[in-house]
Amino acid sequence: MEHNAFLYKKSRLGVLIALIFFGLSACEEESDCITDSTNVASVEFTKLISNEGSNSEEDALDSTIVLAEGSVARLPTDRGNQTGLPLNPASNTSTFYVFRQTEEGIFTGDTIVLNYRREQTLISPECGPDQQFTDISVDTALTTFDSVLVRNPEVSRFGETVNLRIFTCRYEMTNILRLQFDYPEVEEEPNDTLFIRRIYSSIGKENLLQDTLIEQGEDIIVEVPVTLSDEQVQVFLETEGATPETYDVLAYYQRDTFQVAKCLPQDRYRIDSLRLGENPGRLEEPTEVEESTVFNINNAVNATVSIR
Repeated sequence: MEHNAFLYKKSRLGVLIALIFFGLSACEEESDCITDSTNVASVEFTKLISNEGSNSEEDALDSTIVLAEGSVARLPTDRGNQTGLPLNPASNTSTFYVFRQTEEGIFTGDTIVLNYRREQTLISPECGPDQQFTDISVDTALTTFDSVLVRNPEVSRFGETVNLRIFTCRYEMTNILRLQFDYPEVEEEPNDTLFIRRIYSSIGKENLLQDTLIEQGEDIIVEVPVTLSDEQVQVFLETEGATPETYDVLAYYQRDTFQVAKCLPQDRYRIDSLRLGENPGRLEEPTEVEESTVFNINNAVNATVSIR
């Protein structure tokens, strides 16, 4: 009986060794099925400082929504300035939409259309096929971003390489002329307060400012939109209790096309000259700010007019 028990224990030990061996073999076979292939293309967003054209910085995906065509599920955008675009494994084309919120709370939409080639290889009969995505290209006719640069046309494990680099060109030019009205103090005279009924322009004739008091020693700034079809804008200042009540100033401007590499062209406006209009009234000759003749969102003032 003791001999039989020993054989039984020995037999169980052999079975245990066999199970461990085959288990390790199975793990080895399973590990052979691991592949670096993925269908997620890595995208990096870069912001160009467009007025210079040479500076760039990471463009964080704050207030950004990325969607794949046909899906309402948001893609992750919590990786700084990078995100992943899952390519459709049943098609050679995938479309994505990027919605970004501006400082004014308005969402702007851009489209990315990617073309690619799918290759299937058989790893082993046990593992099955492996699908790889290569030759990524951007359909420039359908993509609305300024520029999408393909850095690596082959998709691999996410995070190891960047497949696409999107340039979000933040142009700082604008079509807004910033005109400042000064009301300087006069020595040995009591300060006066001027009531401005309204300020309006010849373009659109919309009120730029109305019902405003300005004291001597103060100034006010109005934003005057200009258009492509005009070369001048006339700004009227209408006061109360003055003769004449409406004064005007003429601003002549010119337009050219500005473009930074990898960005779409944009119209750029700059002051050509300024002069008083037909009814100068209490206005003195305007002066332009030399370093701010270009209409730029960073320029607080483009020209100044003093009120006597």
